[in-house]
Amino acid sequence: MNHKIVYLVLTFIGTISFSSCEKEIKIDIPASKQELVVEASINQLSINFNYVILSTTLDYFNPSLSLNAVRGAEVYITEGDVIGTDTLFDVANRVQFIDYVDTIFPGIYLSPDFRGVAGKPYQLEVFLKDGRSITGKTFIPEPKSIDSLNFWFEPNNIDTNVFFYMNWMDGPEQDNYRLTLKKGFLPILTGWGTGTRFYTLDDSQINNQPRPFFNFSPYKYNDTLHIYLATIGRKEFLFWDSFRGAANNGGPFATPVSVKSNVSGAIGSFTGYGLTQRSVIFRKE
Repeated sequence: MNHKIVYLVLTFIGTISFSSCEKEIKIDIPASKQELVVEASINQLSINFNYVILSTTLDYFNPSLSLNAVRGAEVYITEGDVIGTDTLFDVANRVQFIDYVDTIFPGIYLSPDFRGVAGKPYQLEVFLKDGRSITGKTFIPEPKSIDSLNFWFEPNNIDTNVFFYMNWMDGPEQDNYRLTLKKGFLPILTGWGTGTRFYTLDDSQINNQPRPFFNFSPYKYNDTLHIYLATIGRKEFLFWDSFRGAANNGGPFATPVSVKSNVSGAIGSFTGYGLTQRSVIFRKE
């Protein structure tokens, strides 16, 4: 489930080879600063995508995964109301997220009592045992309906390739989307980390008209595909777009990419998803 967010700035110096000898050069690189990482997700459709994951970045040269999860924190999410130009949060009604399955999935906080509502703002509060805290705000946009979903087959020399097309209606306002595709079996306990392909889209090129999506990476005949179309806020979009860019940046020795967090006190995101879900099996009737 966990999205590991580890971005390092390293100086890499190779050994210098000569025709007659090789000299080994030892480099002392200071350990990277450990920082808090949060992925907080809420939506109006499925409890599987309501969770808070707390972890820390790892020293690239000392990756002790047992120290990665952050345990024993107090985690709260509070629903708010927009009154005029003000957004009010009643902390008396905040919902606590607890690490119920700490022995199996440490650092993952859940609440069976939380239900997100489209159009509502939310506040995240995290209090760690060492006195540090994390705060963030988001909202759940109205979800978009998938108006059409079509697929077609193109045989090749090995198997049958399947491509699909879908669209939804984009509104006149600025809209931002995160599209997640999950192939195959859908586990009972799931999360965004189980997705197999991720896309960040906005309406900078196509606005207030049907928004198309073409799949150019083929699936195979009889594959099952789960499609999650989520509307998200602009700050959340900028985070996931920069996260995708960093994840595709070639690893820790590549040029660093700045990740645009929308939380305070940590690296990461608190994202409200206006979620629509569809499933399809690619086969002929």
